[in-house]
Amino acid sequence: MEKTGKRAILENYRSAMFEKAAIEKQMELLHIGGEPGGLHGLSYDREGRGTNEPVLAAVQALEGLEERLVRQVKEIDALAKSFWGLVMSVPDGRDRSVLISYYANGESDAIIAVTLGMNSLSAFRLRHKILEKYFPE
Repeated sequence: MEKTGKRAILENYRSAMFEKAAIEKQMELLHIGGEPGGLHGLSYDREGRGTNEPVLAAVQALEGLEERLVRQVKEIDALAKSFWGLVMSVPDGRDRSVLISYYANGESDAIIAVTLGMNSLSAFRLRHKILEKYFPE
């Protein structure tokens, strides 16, 4: 069962951003870059789909990842208005910055702690205090 509510929007946005980053990382492994070089420069002219040819299998994998990426970007776009509306409703700049760092940028509590000059446990507690203050369950 999918969670609903303000906190769920924050968590869903974070998860969607992580999924997008994972897809992009997989695409980097397949795509060397530079057009028309790399896998995008290849075509199916000589062999049909479903072949065991490694290059064509890589092309098919890249196409599948591109389709997943398009779907993921659409999901993020659908969540974005709600997500940013919630984040921007937080009046305190530091609290808003913590939410953006964690949920939009995917930073860990440890990274946020370094930014704020505190230890990881304090950053974790601060983030949960912010959630309780602005988005109580």
